[in-house]
Amino acid sequence: MSRLQTGTRAEPAYTQYQPRRTNRMAIWSLVLSIITLGGLGSIAGIWLGARARSRIRQTGEDGDGLALAGIIIGVITLLFAIGYWVFVAKYVGGHHGGGGTGGGY
Repeated sequence: MSRLQTGTRAEPAYTQYQPRRTNRMAIWSLVLSIITLGGLGSIAGIWLGARARSRIRQTGEDGDGLALAGIIIGVITLLFAIGYWVFVAKYVGGHHGGGGTGGGY
């Protein structure tokens, strides 16, 4: 005949939810790429974004999308910064003047 089970059922183990950390280099990559700082922030943002993506693959942290956005925005702002500095060098700075005799009287 059928036998009654007298043992208790094991309840599923519940673990506390641990939110994953967002990689700080990914955050700084995006921030510096946006600020650009005449091109230096863009370069730093691209470099940090590449480093952050590598570290995220190793550690499993969040922020891969931020790092990728930092790289993309860094490239775009770097191109704008290069265009800006070329414009400044060509039209604002440099020598404006007439002939090359050097007299000036």
